[in-house]
Amino acid sequence: MATLHQRMSNKLSMISNRSSDGLYKHRQSLLFRELEILLELNPSTFSSPLLALPREIRDQIFSYVLPDTSKDRPELHTCLWSAEMSNGEPWRHDIFGYGPSVPNALRLRPELLLINKQIREELLQNYFRRSKITLHAELRNTRANNEYFEFSQHILRLPMLKHTTHVRFYLEWNYTTLRNGSRDRMLKDQMRMTYNLLASIDKILQPLPNIETIELSVLFFWKYRSGKMYSLSMQDLFDLEGVFKRCAELRWLGLLGENDLPGKVKHTTSTYLSPSSAIPQTSSAGVGYKMSTERKGTEQSGGMEICISRDLSDAMEERRKSTVDFFGNYEIGEPLPLPSYRHGAMI
Repeated sequence: MATLHQRMSNKLSMISNRSSDGLYKHRQSLLFRELEILLELNPSTFSSPLLALPREIRDQIFSYVLPDTSKDRPELHTCLWSAEMSNGEPWRHDIFGYGPSVPNALRLRPELLLINKQIREELLQNYFRRSKITLHAELRNTRANNEYFEFSQHILRLPMLKHTTHVRFYLEWNYTTLRNGSRDRMLKDQMRMTYNLLASIDKILQPLPNIETIELSVLFFWKYRSGKMYSLSMQDLFDLEGVFKRCAELRWLGLLGENDLPGKVKHTTSTYLSPSSAIPQTSSAGVGYKMSTERKGTEQSGGMEICISRDLSDAMEERRKSTVDFFGNYEIGEPLPLPSYRHGAMI
């Protein structure tokens, strides 16, 4: 009886194995057939049906999957592009960070960027267009060449550049003067260097149509020919402000987008705003200044914050609260969302 039961069990096992083998071979045959069909297809067959639609319709479709920014634009920041970043690190072109106050609901869903390269590019452009993008870039001259303010040429290839609305330049201004140099000579040098600075800024910003605010954090590193540091007095800073008013302000204001903010006075102003000054009752486009003299124990001769904005009073209100210095000489009050950034250290 046991022998009969064992024979029946072996027979059923063989039938089961044959059935499994047949099913496996059948599936394998189907896979091979599907592979043959795929190999015969034209590569264009693999592209998404979405790409066959006109770009305008695709943009409307994207609006349903992108965050709703009609009430509040997300705040985005580029990497800090140092002046010496000229050859390497092209991978940073697509890198941007979110401001710390941006909620998850307004952030781009990362899985949307994994569909294919073209859809990724179009989604990013649509998202950038809806955002408040701040470009962070360094401008710098050298003691050997005071005349030319250099910047990273990578900036001109950033995919979000044409949608930039806010710009923050970190400006290192080196200058060598004579111990007995006249004030008139220094003013002429400053005017010439200001025009050279404008030329560098123009190369970056002139093609951009949507600029709302330009901020310059200027650090002055002035020395005598002997190498000893030249400490800027408040009179020196007022002289520099006068040079900027005569040579630069109209050009800076011309780089802003249309001064068409609802409820704002449509005229331009130029005013010095100290940290303790009162805020004007009417808001308008203009240029504001915040100055600082030498800080003991550093090589810095002085500093100046310049704000050019379509809404000057709002922009300067933020600047009055800020003590940003990209060399780390001051306490940093608003850390940038940059990769590998350490609070209180050199950016």
